[in-house]
Amino acid sequence: MKSLAPIFVAAILCGCASGPAWKRQLFAFSSPEDPPTSNAHTNIVALSRVSISPLFQSRSFTYRTAEDTYEQDPYAGFLIPPERALAESIRAWLRESGLFGRVVEPGSGLAPTLLAEVSINELYGDFRKASQPVGTIELHFIFYEVKDDNPGRIVLDQVFAHESPLAKKAPDALMAAWDADLREIMKQINSEYAKANSSDR
Repeated sequence: MKSLAPIFVAAILCGCASGPAWKRQLFAFSSPEDPPTSNAHTNIVALSRVSISPLFQSRSFTYRTAEDTYEQDPYAGFLIPPERALAESIRAWLRESGLFGRVVEPGSGLAPTLLAEVSINELYGDFRKASQPVGTIELHFIFYEVKDDNPGRIVLDQVFAHESPLAKKAPDALMAAWDADLREIMKQINSEYAKANSSDR
């Protein structure tokens, strides 16, 4: 695996990327602001596990350049491990949906009534079509009820994927595409959850 994708080397050398040449850039997912507290729902939700495929667990951005070829960029990456970065934003999007009473942080003293497990199957910039690069995310969500600390009914088990085009060939554009991916995926998740659990309170 090469140390830096040629596409981004060219972008940096020609001055297309922001900041001084070869300076490492660090990124995080954007999140919506927390909505006002609502009593419409009383369930308490927690992310019990957020895992990522070993292929994409590096903090360095991963680029797919051919069907079986990936490259990592030592000059652009996540501020924290990608699974933690996604978990922070996923919790914020779940709160923003208005479908849950509370979405708690790790270590909360509140006992959850609903747990979510998230598997990050894909997280990369797809440059197989050099003229049409896209950011790709695929997430597997499982929501299940909890009673007396025991897992109960599975209320949603589904894989969601999305691709967003890059505005330019640069790391900040890839991060913006991933933000768009996650936003659309969370809209799908919230919609599917609402349809499957219309009477949930």
